[in-house]
Amino acid sequence: MSLDWRNFTSNEIEKNFNPRIAVPDFDNYIEEAQNKAGLARTNLAGKLDVEYGKHPMQKLDVFASQNIEKAPVHIFIHGGYWRALDKSDHSHLATPFVENGCIYFILNYGLCPNIKLSQINDQIHSSLKWIYENCSNYGGNPENINISGHSAGAHLCAMLINTNWKNRNLPHDIIKSAYLISGIYEPEVVLKLSLNEEIGLNKQEAANNTPIPTSKVNSKIFLSVGDIEPPGWIEQTKIYAHKLKEKGNTVNFQILKNENHFSILNVLSDSDNKFTKKMITVTKEGTNE
Repeated sequence: MSLDWRNFTSNEIEKNFNPRIAVPDFDNYIEEAQNKAGLARTNLAGKLDVEYGKHPMQKLDVFASQNIEKAPVHIFIHGGYWRALDKSDHSHLATPFVENGCIYFILNYGLCPNIKLSQINDQIHSSLKWIYENCSNYGGNPENINISGHSAGAHLCAMLINTNWKNRNLPHDIIKSAYLISGIYEPEVVLKLSLNEEIGLNKQEAANNTPIPTSKVNSKIFLSVGDIEPPGWIEQTKIYAHKLKEKGNTVNFQILKNENHFSILNVLSDSDNKFTKKMITVTKEGTNE
């Protein structure tokens, strides 16, 4: 089978790019995550549903230890193919970071098909500006902001690091590091998926929201994907890594062993996992290479 998804049959497209088909017991992973997230919200100090914009979904949760000051900031953007899931499903991902003196923001955003992907992208950009301007009120350091995202959230992270922030009156290096995990970097593939009935993506929206690197970015970049994810999904990350390198970027690319598209979230909530420890170390460093 060719890895160019444009040559895939309908069945191959679904198996490679619809995670809920690729992982038959995906609902068990989601339920496990929701249970862990609920427990984390009980155990962690935080402020929930803070508004960062006017849309009803433009809210975020903040988790941090008490009495922190100028703490490293980490922002997580959830996946769900821009049409599902919630920040409350991912609260447990904050635990390793909070335990290590970081402040952790988890974003919600409007979902397709109620709004377009371009509007979601605008909301995510506005969230970064809001966090830069307001994180110090919660003990965070605006000069050390780091981001991560999973699946569609990784796509949104890619759109963030591809932004000229000086044009938005923000520091050009506002994002110190970016961890993009199991991302979808060619939204056009969604046009061939059955679940696009739930997303409502069209060709123009897909083109407008394709993160094509135009220059070297001002962030440390880490790309990862699970080794038991479908070949087409893994190829998305490899192609995107190649495009970043073509523009002079240094990319840390890692394939995580024995992980699928949903189990990989367990890695991000495990304080003892080497990958998570690396994320925390880089977040605390807060410098660019």
